[in-house]
Amino acid sequence: MGRAKIRCAVIGGGVMGAAAAHALARRGAAVTVFEQFALGHDRGSSHGPTRLFRTAYFEHPDYVPILKRAAALWRELETASATPLLNQCGVFMAGPGDSALLRGTLQAAETHDLPIRRLTRAQAQQHFPWFSLGGEMEAIIEPEAGYLHASFACAALLHGARQFGAVIRDRTPVKAWREIGAEIELEMANVTARFDRLIITPGAYAGELLGDIGALVKPLRKSLFWTAPGDKRFTLTAGFLPFGIEEADGRFFYGFPAIDSDGVKLGEHTNVELPDGGLDDAARADRAREDIEVFLARRAPALGEKVTGQQSCLYEMSPDEHFIIDRHPECDGVCFAIGHSGHGFKFAPPIGQALADLVLTGETLPEFDFLKLARLTQA
Repeated sequence: MGRAKIRCAVIGGGVMGAAAAHALARRGAAVTVFEQFALGHDRGSSHGPTRLFRTAYFEHPDYVPILKRAAALWRELETASATPLLNQCGVFMAGPGDSALLRGTLQAAETHDLPIRRLTRAQAQQHFPWFSLGGEMEAIIEPEAGYLHASFACAALLHGARQFGAVIRDRTPVKAWREIGAEIELEMANVTARFDRLIITPGAYAGELLGDIGALVKPLRKSLFWTAPGDKRFTLTAGFLPFGIEEADGRFFYGFPAIDSDGVKLGEHTNVELPDGGLDDAARADRAREDIEVFLARRAPALGEKVTGQQSCLYEMSPDEHFIIDRHPECDGVCFAIGHSGHGFKFAPPIGQALADLVLTGETLPEFDFLKLARLTQA
């Protein structure tokens, strides 16, 4: 008789759970994914058409080796799924010379020998006439950056996991989990199920499944916007690149070329007003819309000053805005990935592999050490 497969459960069917299921199933585990909502739902942060992909990572240079692996794994998934997922068309970035965006990007590029193109003011104006930067702003291009087709990427990971035998159970919320002997028991509405290992990728719902650990992560509702629908001047073929612009006050605005009839997608990443900050969701969305329209008027008047579409997502903010990826300190058979803070999507394939490593062998690559839980729980 053959050796019994390790039974692995994954709670959360967003991009991180999908990547973990894909990695586990490829290694021969018997995988079941539990997603509380319908697949592709808009109540988290894995939905929508696009995500920026950058390798010269201003947030922390230690992410760069993981991002290099991410690019290779996205390409591998492209081949396996016969679906375009990653477009490394370049990303235009601008900000004051001392901005975190420019300083961090240039530091990461220098540390890891990544290509960066600095632009003179004349070059920026000539090649990116859509933007009004002003004399205080400097500009660069990361030529190997670009964007991911997010919804296609999630679907490709889930499809690949199924091909390797994973079972995906959407609309199946897990109410609780507990360790019983050498097994992990999951409690659903009217049934329980037992597994050998458990991976928890709950997004903004971490507090419901991870107790004090999950309480480290705060949900933050963010708004996304679209403008200039149907205007071919703002397509990739017309030279309009994905972009990131940091203002003098530290706010980071970003956008994508029009890839469909909805037009140019825009967002603001760094406004960290939490849901209990005195505004309800509608008022917060209205304020975010006003901020985007002010940005358009100031920095991209060619796009128009009014937005034509709006959508929301839920960030899962960690205290330092870096991911938390680790084994559960009280249950060896359980690991988790939380706190992706609005910039985790691009990392999904290597994070999925790291979670598979942790839950199957107890350790993963040292490149993930700076993301361990202990940094936040030890004085």
